Order: sequence, then structure tokens, then C-alpha cells
Amino acid sequence: MHQKQVQLRKAKQLALWCLVVAGSIFVGTILIPKFFPELASAWWLGLIKMASEAALVGGLADWFAVTALFKPIPARYPIPHTNIVANNKRAIADNLSLFVKDKFFHATAIEKLIKESDPAKGAGRWLSNVNNSTRLSRFLCDALSGILRVIDDKPVKAFIAKTAHKGLKQIDLRQLMVTSLNSVTKERQHQVVLDKVLGKLASLMSQPSTQEYIAETLVAWLKTEYSRVEKILPSSWLSEKGALIAVKAVSSILDDIYHDAEHPIRHAFDEQVHEFLYELQHSPLMEEKVNRYKAQLVNDPALNGYIHKSWQRFHAWLLASLEAREGLVETKVSRWLQELGISLTENSDLSQAFNTHIGEAAKYMAPELADFLTRHIRDTINSWDEREMAEQVELNIGRDLQKVRINGTLVGGLIGAILFAVERLIGS
Repeated sequence: MHQKQVQLRKAKQLALWCLVVAGSIFVGTILIPKFFPELASAWWLGLIKMASEAALVGGLADWFAVTALFKPIPARYPIPHTNIVANNKRAIADNLSLFVKDKFFHATAIEKLIKESDPAKGAGRWLSNVNNSTRLSRFLCDALSGILRVIDDKPVKAFIAKTAHKGLKQIDLRQLMVTSLNSVTKERQHQVVLDKVLGKLASLMSQPSTQEYIAETLVAWLKTEYSRVEKILPSSWLSEKGALIAVKAVSSILDDIYHDAEHPIRHAFDEQVHEFLYELQHSPLMEEKVNRYKAQLVNDPALNGYIHKSWQRFHAWLLASLEAREGLVETKVSRWLQELGISLTENSDLSQAFNTHIGEAAKYMAPELADFLTRHIRDTINSWDEREMAEQVELNIGRDLQKVRINGTLVGGLIGAILFAVERLIGS
């Protein structure tokens, strides 16, 4: 038997014995004068009789009050205002849920709780412990690997692919390109990109391998286009000189463009970029081209196959890394968590910011969480069986209520004795 049930049964037995003793004494005071007439006028017998009578009344009254909370009295045709807990299940559910909401989940209570508990310091101390950070790291790795396995499930994967495919079709690629180019051209970042390209070209042209490639290309061109002239002229020498001239010419042009912010090619580049941007925004033909290109990308079997294979390889690698006990991922995450804990413990500014953000998040979430808990408490209580609910309430608080019965018996007896004394004093 459950410990609470045993304690409740013992408390009921004790309260009953107190009532039985009071009743027995009361009956005894009635029977004594019949067997011992000379004691009928004894004052102490009257005192005992009145005290036991009051104790019996007090005990019975408290028995009725306590029992009426949890059971119908009588069971078959109960009188009103008995079986109170079961009959008021809905009201209890509503009031209890509102009490929890109003007293525990309002913004002031949440803010006070976070301010007093200082969660940043507590989390910092906990994470600073190597065992804790390792255990949390393992938990996070297991959770992420579980999510990856769910994603890899065929129905889930098909749903994600379908949703992603639908989302890609709904993307306005033209507007996305317009927004991106506008942000680039607004700060003249396209000229920065041009400088990067010019620098790369200049570096490429200065490399011997590039010059050798240009010379070889010139030799091949002479042999193809001017085969007769190539037999007479020193083609190798001409190619080397031509490559050197070409490199110097191109390098000179690139250097001029790079150092001259007002170079005509830069202006031409600006015009080309703005012209393309204008057409992208206003040209129906350009919009059609972009949409056609997007459709080709979305529906391209080769691209989809490449993405699928790439995801499979990445998925397998990541899953193996996450599931490896004391592997690289788990070790790194554990180290990061431990470093975070040390920082939260030692850096007061960081811990203060951490607490502030937690408080703001908690106050933001508190109303919705309170509504959820209120609804959950109310629905849970309403789903209980009335008799079972009354039994559970009695099981948890009935032991203390049986003490009320005992106190009622004792206090009733004391009041009876006091009333007898008052009666005697007034009568005398």
C-alpha cells in the first residue's frame, strides 16, 4: 500500500478512536447513575458528562465537515453541499489555473525571479565543471544526430524536398538580384570588385607561366594563319617578344585603370552596371530570361542530383562525427561550453548581459507560457474522474484534515467543561 494511504488510514483510525472514547464516556455517564444512584448528584459526573457530550458533538460535526469535502452524505441520496471537491471540479480547475497564472507567471514575478537567481552565474558555475560540459556536449550531439536521422527518413526527406522545391519556385529571383545589386552599387562596391579583378589580372600577367602561355599561343597562331611566313621568320623569338609586349601593354592599361578613379573604362563599367540594373528592373524580356534561368536551375536533373549526392556525403560525415564518442565534435563543443561557463563566471559584463537577455525573453514568453499552462492545468483537471480527483485530494491533505477532527473532539470537550464551570458559577 502507498505510504500516503497508510498515513491517511492511521489518521482516520486515531480520529475515530477519539470519537469512540468520547461517546463511550458519554454513555458511561448516563449508565453510572442507574447502577450507583448515590453518584447521580456528584458534580464531577456532570462535568464529565457535559465535556464528553460536547466532545462527541464537536467530533461528529468535524467528521461531517471533513467527510463532506470528499464524499456524498449519505451515499445514495446525498444532502446538498456534500461531496464538495467532486461537485466543484470545474470551478477548482478554473480557479487553480488562474491562480498559477496570476501569481507565478506575470512579468514582475518573472523579472524578480531572474534578478534574484542570477542564472548567468549559476549556468557559468555548472558549465565550468568538465563533467557537466562533457555531458551537455554529448546530449547536444545526440539531439542533433537524432534530428539528422529524422530528416533522413524517406517521408520526411520527400516532404522537405517538396517544400524546398515549392519555396524555390516562389522566390522572386529578379527582385532578389535587383536588391543585391542596389546594395552593391549604392556604396560603389562594384568598383571595389573591379579593383580586385584588376589586381588579380595584373598579378596573373606578371607570372612567367602566363607569359610562356601567351608565347606558345602566338607560335601556334603564326603556324596556323601564316605558315609560309613562319618558315622564314624566327617565330619563337617573335612570340617571346610579342608576349612581353602584350604583357607590358595589358599591365600598363590595368595599372592606369587601377590608379585612375575617373578612367573611361571605369565610367563605362558604371554605365554597364546601371544599364543592366535598369533592364533587370524594367525590362519584361529580362524578367522572362531570369525566370527561365530560375526554372532551368530548379528543374535541372544534373544540379538536383549533385545537390542530393553532396547532401548525402555531408549528412553521413556529420552524423558519424556527432555519434563518435569523445570524437572531435563532442570534444570541441565540450571545450566551447566550458569556456563559456568560465566567461560567465568571471566576466560580470557578460553575465549581466546574459541575465538581461534571459529576463527580456522570459517576460516576452511569460504571457504565452502562462496561457498554455493555464489551459493545460484546466483541461487536465477537467479530464479527471470526479471520484478519483476527490480521492487524490483527500490522499494528499486528508491526513491534516483528520487532525481537525481530533482537535474538534478535544476542543469540544474543553468547551463543554468550561460551559459546565460557567453554569455552576452562575447557578451558585
